[in-house]
Amino acid sequence: MSNAFNKINEDNYKRKYGGDLNYPIDIGAMERTGHYVQFFINVQEKSKIKFPRGSFDTTTGGGSTASRESSTLSVTRAPTKRLAASIQLYMPNQVSVDHKASYSEEEIGKMITNVGGAVNKISDGQYSEVVSLDRISDSAAKGVAGGLEKVGVTGAKARDAIKSGTIENNRQELMFNGIDKRSFSFDFKMVPKSEQESENIRNIVDMFRFHAMPEFFAGSERTMISPSTFDIKYMHKKGEHTFLNKISTCVLEGVSVKYGGDRTQFFVNNAPAQTEISLTFKELEIITKERIKDGY
Repeated sequence: MSNAFNKINEDNYKRKYGGDLNYPIDIGAMERTGHYVQFFINVQEKSKIKFPRGSFDTTTGGGSTASRESSTLSVTRAPTKRLAASIQLYMPNQVSVDHKASYSEEEIGKMITNVGGAVNKISDGQYSEVVSLDRISDSAAKGVAGGLEKVGVTGAKARDAIKSGTIENNRQELMFNGIDKRSFSFDFKMVPKSEQESENIRNIVDMFRFHAMPEFFAGSERTMISPSTFDIKYMHKKGEHTFLNKISTCVLEGVSVKYGGDRTQFFVNNAPAQTEISLTFKELEIITKERIKDGY
């Protein structure tokens, strides 16, 4: 296959082909399968378990996108090694990216507003007004009412508002709190057209399920080694997509597998007639303007 299989690696884009799993089997070679998603798997170096089928060589070159490039990871993560084999699946009907910034509505009380304004004026050498005794008295009265409410004397603030015919409207301002880490979901429906494709589908499902889970540390029944991480790339025949966003190194948060369509059916070799897999990934790092500028 003359496609991107031999191009994608984190060492100068030269990767030795090592038994990639793909669906459909002609992915990347035909016009209808010219666009696809490629999943690279980074296993923990401490891992002692070999994949049951034993046909996937590992390589220590490369490393994950986040550990090499990110400036938002404050803790150095445990080292991983990249499997030489990757998984390629057809491009879904839609791919999406969501950025979410977190804001909260914070109340800014009148006293804080006045004090803040006074401090600003004093620092600028412009403060000249004198706060009237009436304003101090109003503020004091409201402060007393608020204090009574806190110690269980209910109705003090309401009585003050009813008596004066006014209410205190604390202004709310939006405050930026940070950004959420991005999540990516993929749904694939796989209907094999040959026995080899059935075997590929089974191995693909096994690979995702296997690397999404932790393992026990050698000789321990309590200590666990973290699951593998994933690097995901949107691909086409000539290499990596330049129009679609890049995805940084992820963990696989969820794997859901369904066998059969309207009803479960099997071929003569007991392979399911249809397999659906849903994958949910979350990036290790947060994506800022700097990363978006780089294509993320």
